[in-house]
Amino acid sequence: MRFLSKNLVINLEDNPVIPVLTGCTATGKTGVLLKFRRKYDFEIISADSRQVYRGMDIGTAKPERDEQAILTHHLIDCINPDETFSAGMFTKEAWRLVSEIRKRNSVPVVAGGTALYLIALAGGLDPMPNRCEGVREGFKTIEEEMPGTLHRILEKLDPVTAGVTGNGDIRRLVRALELYALTGELPSDLRKGGDPMLRKKFRMVGISLPRDEHRRRIRVRAENMMETGLIEEVRFLLDKGWGRESVLGRTIGYKEVLDFLDGIITSVEGIVEAVSVNTWQLVRRQKNMFKRLEGIVWVENDPDLIEKLLFAEGGF
Repeated sequence: MRFLSKNLVINLEDNPVIPVLTGCTATGKTGVLLKFRRKYDFEIISADSRQVYRGMDIGTAKPERDEQAILTHHLIDCINPDETFSAGMFTKEAWRLVSEIRKRNSVPVVAGGTALYLIALAGGLDPMPNRCEGVREGFKTIEEEMPGTLHRILEKLDPVTAGVTGNGDIRRLVRALELYALTGELPSDLRKGGDPMLRKKFRMVGISLPRDEHRRRIRVRAENMMETGLIEEVRFLLDKGWGRESVLGRTIGYKEVLDFLDGIITSVEGIVEAVSVNTWQLVRRQKNMFKRLEGIVWVENDPDLIEKLLFAEGGF
């Protein structure tokens, strides 16, 4: 028996292997899975850190309504753009869904490109306390009033963590000090390497593409976003009260449209170019994150091989 948190218990012996389809953005994961739906009874647990937000449809390439009618997707359209959804929350919800889907005699398939979510799900992260907004706001206020203070505090408390956290990386500095405030333990002591036994419960397949083809798809995807109404989608979200301070300001596609609406980018073509460049930079970061997940079998856009790897040999 393995305990992921106080409220989440997983019996590894009773759970068969879970198929996972991953890969960087714009590699065609949804399209491949829709083809498999004709042959297999399965449901998707989305591992996408942006599709979880309501109203962010075009810019996140969220499955269309007719596609969701064909293939059930979970963990999309769950929260508003000004709310938070963490890797720990994803892990807890994903295991709950695994159990529910199996009770329906269907198969849970995890699919998405957010490597941090997959790392957490596969036991690569240590259990940590939830965020405390009061504590976080206190640390942010200190840093705003006295820039550099948080890093100096962390250097005295935990030189190991401070050494790998940049002075300007406020998000990670706040989280490190928050962990210390909530637990009384140093952040470096809390990280023990996760639970490697969980990794054995997943069959992970990743879609890869040749560099030129991948960049072409990214460009086409950016153009399609403009043609299908991303600017109007952003205006709608702004009217709802969600702007740069929400997740829109940290999401490729949305932040470039916000720049356009503010006059920083002066044309639709400029949006397409900025989105394409920033998406390619994201792909490079994703590839680095995937290196932390051992055992992914990478396939260069071969649906037949992907099918065999995901579903053969007891996958069901």
